[in-house]
Amino acid sequence: MQRRLVTWIGLMASAAIIGACAGSAGPSAPTPSPSGPVAPAYRLRATMTQATPPLSRFGWLPLVAITGDLQVVVAGPLIELYPGPLLPNLQAQPISAAGYAKIVEQARTLGLLSGSGDFTPPDVALGASLGRVELVVDGATHELTGDPSRLVRCGDARCVPDPGTPEAFGAFWQALSDMGWLKADLGRQVPYVAGSYAILVGVEPVEEPSLPPQVVVWPLDTPLAAFGKPIGNAPVPRCGTVRDADAATLRPALASANQLTRWVDKDAAPGVGTAIQVRPMIPGEDVCQELFGLVD
Repeated sequence: MQRRLVTWIGLMASAAIIGACAGSAGPSAPTPSPSGPVAPAYRLRATMTQATPPLSRFGWLPLVAITGDLQVVVAGPLIELYPGPLLPNLQAQPISAAGYAKIVEQARTLGLLSGSGDFTPPDVALGASLGRVELVVDGATHELTGDPSRLVRCGDARCVPDPGTPEAFGAFWQALSDMGWLKADLGRQVPYVAGSYAILVGVEPVEEPSLPPQVVVWPLDTPLAAFGKPIGNAPVPRCGTVRDADAATLRPALASANQLTRWVDKDAAPGVGTAIQVRPMIPGEDVCQELFGLVD
């Protein structure tokens, strides 16, 4: 399971380089959000979707997210170590309100903010990975779906996709993948410290006979066997969320752990320990609920 997390981040880094121009088909019906001056939990989230088991998608991070307080969060470069760190390398940088408005205007110009929001090409391969963008505009959330690789090909000429087409969605995804065009509206990039974590307890451990696993004490009062809820009929794996004070208590241990680390409860008898997988979350995400339907 741990290897999948690292592999996926590498795939997303490749996705961020997907080629040039694009276009799209079918606009998007907004989902009204509560009125009032409170900023949304997140303003934008671009994620990949695929018809694969939820357990295998647990470690899939957003390509990019913009929080309610205007922080752009992305996966940073992979750390070339083995075993790699348990936590992914997330980076954040502030974006101005004007910069976010430019992103919204780009979506509007590409014809993505009206209609159904489904820009999936009719000839998309069965089981192909698709992109999903949630974009908050004037208090309403637009959900856009399409093929990130559907790009306009026009040689040396400037590529301008027709609005509201699959290629328009591809162009928007490309713009989110590389925000260099917003450089003047972006601040300095720093490591992102998540305020909450989704945790799978009792996952299949990574085995490395030549490297004995590091064993770490689980610092929370809730024992590992009682943490979270089962995602299926078996007692494990279990999915649970830590937030606020519990997240702050657990964070140092997570930051020092690697893919081979095993965990044991406080005052527990010596043993091999339990393997976990961790997914940092931005405000507004609830991975255990989104993937497995589990509610805290």
